[in-house]
Amino acid sequence: MSWPAAVLWVMMIAALFSRGPGLLYLLVCTGAFGSLQMLPFSGGVNVLPQSACAALFVCKVLVQRGNITRGIESALDPQRMMLFTAFVVHAVFGALILPRTFLGLFEVVPISAPMFGTDILRPASGNYTQSCYIMLSYGTALAFSTIGQSDALRIYYLRALLWAAYVLVLTGIIDLITYNLHIGYVLEPFRTATYSFLVDVEAEGAKRVVGLMTEASSFGTVCVGLMASLVFLRPFYKQGLEHLLALVAIALLGAMTILSTSSTGLVGLGVLGFIYGVDLLYRTLDASNKRRDQIKQEFAVIFLVVFVALAGTLLKPSLLDPVSTMIDGLVYEKAKSASYAERTMWTRIGWQAFLDTGGMGAGLGSIRVSNWAVSILGSTGLFGAMLMFGFIAQQALTVPRSVSKEQAAFGTALKLSLLPTLAMYLVVATIPDIGIAVASMLGLIAATHTPRSALRSASTLSEGRA
Repeated sequence: MSWPAAVLWVMMIAALFSRGPGLLYLLVCTGAFGSLQMLPFSGGVNVLPQSACAALFVCKVLVQRGNITRGIESALDPQRMMLFTAFVVHAVFGALILPRTFLGLFEVVPISAPMFGTDILRPASGNYTQSCYIMLSYGTALAFSTIGQSDALRIYYLRALLWAAYVLVLTGIIDLITYNLHIGYVLEPFRTATYSFLVDVEAEGAKRVVGLMTEASSFGTVCVGLMASLVFLRPFYKQGLEHLLALVAIALLGAMTILSTSSTGLVGLGVLGFIYGVDLLYRTLDASNKRRDQIKQEFAVIFLVVFVALAGTLLKPSLLDPVSTMIDGLVYEKAKSASYAERTMWTRIGWQAFLDTGGMGAGLGSIRVSNWAVSILGSTGLFGAMLMFGFIAQQALTVPRSVSKEQAAFGTALKLSLLPTLAMYLVVATIPDIGIAVASMLGLIAATHTPRSALRSASTLSEGRA
């Protein structure tokens, strides 16, 4: 175990037994450490800081008085977590049964293979590790759905996102500095996971920023995910220092995404820009919208950015040359690369596994693809896909009842924040697991739905008064 892992363990255990929101802050911030192994003897299994912190967070939530009962109610509530609960049960059962049912009948790209290539379908360690990962994500979503109706928790969550943004930006800056000073070895204690690392890659003569992730694509994806959260949740920060810090963080995360030269990150930025534009138009036309308080400031910033960009282009047209070169390399040349061909092959074989099993799937952890939708289908089958996509659609589209305008607006902002990340998942995600960050947001969205017990109590009370 490296010293950063030891330090994080001490911080997490101390936060576990504290009364403050420290563990929540650590849960969100540790997403920046995507290459750090937290176990001294892993046996090939990687436990990242955010996963370790999530396990402690779930335990801390559920041991609080009454939360087990509330958690069970949320897990079985059709409006909140029931579809996700059913998906996890189905996926874990399939991970144990399906690889044995279809043993040796067709080829897959194994998720835990030491070298990329095809092999016949067989039970593997990935079936167990991926089951653990998806259960941990589910536990995180369940914990947030249990306590997410608290106004205090929403405030803590907003602050945690702000801390996480600056931690992530700091890791990117450190990565750049150590590379340019040729002292990259100082980051080796933070890069101890048994993954393949691409941390010293250049694009167009400049270093691709990876922070403390395994590669630039992962770093860019996390940057866009956090940036989307801050963009849409920005109206909920207090005017003054907090709001200013949020604006600065958005700008820095955008810069880090560009410096990562991640094609996935650029896709995410494009989706974020489109969704923000549609949402801005909607808020402009809806005079009663809770999130339109700062709409004049937003238009002023947009006008300023567009004016500076146009002025710079007119004064010096060559300013766009590096941008066009980067886009050409990341978009047009990407389709000719060996990496693109390999990832396309993964997805094709994963889709074929879905067809070869008659739509039942090869089992969680049996296949590696490069498309989240195909990963869900190829691993858990049509029924699993209906449950997972149904759960996400339900949380994204349903309107919560009996909640304040503040809670409803907060839920809407979270829903919009999710879309860029889900779009990026469709491009590069190799496994069905939604991850801790997305699970946290889905849990908070589910928490905006009033529990059935509260609705029954309100109904009984109103009948009594009548």
